[in-house]
Amino acid sequence: MKKSLIEIKKIYEKDLKKFGPNNKGVGWKNKKEATMRYEIMSGLMLKAKKNHSVIDLGCGLSDLYKHLKSKKFKTNYTGIDLSEKMINICKIKYPKNNYYCLDILYDHKKIPKVDYIIINGLFTQKGNYSNSKMFKFLKSVLQISWKKTKVGLAFNVMSEYVDWKNRKNFYLNLNKITDFINNNLGKKFIINHSYGLHEYTIFIYKKI
Repeated sequence: MKKSLIEIKKIYEKDLKKFGPNNKGVGWKNKKEATMRYEIMSGLMLKAKKNHSVIDLGCGLSDLYKHLKSKKFKTNYTGIDLSEKMINICKIKYPKNNYYCLDILYDHKKIPKVDYIIINGLFTQKGNYSNSKMFKFLKSVLQISWKKTKVGLAFNVMSEYVDWKNRKNFYLNLNKITDFINNNLGKKFIINHSYGLHEYTIFIYKKI
């Protein structure tokens, strides 16, 4: 069976150990920019007119849930992360939420089907993995997530349109990912490359 890239988990757990349970502890150096990402991601669900279910895949410390709650979203929230350390913190902070510490590529049968899946930051750092291996990982995660989604999913990646590149980050060609989405997931997608954080977010919908 396929398994996720374990080094990515180690990168985030190293940040958590170094910086503690805050934005830097989940790999976001700037709190303001981290909040901007949560705002962008919540846009996936703006047309939801009733209580809906959402999976935060690679949930970290559930800061996305905190943001959704502050915006009065009525959400049945499930957090999933490969890191037991992250999940343990989340369970203490938000005991009423659903949490799973598992590998989506290996244990996806345990994951419930939901209205929306949000993947914020999972595909931005690659460590020492090659671009081809990282892209293969991304495609596998998206395909499984798509099967678990009733309405739509969102994810972000680093843009190739930058002045310089960090060799530890994963930058994805826009045409490459849109070709994959069109051929394997669906034709209803929105690309947001406008918010100035050297990345872009894609929403993919089964129905709008």
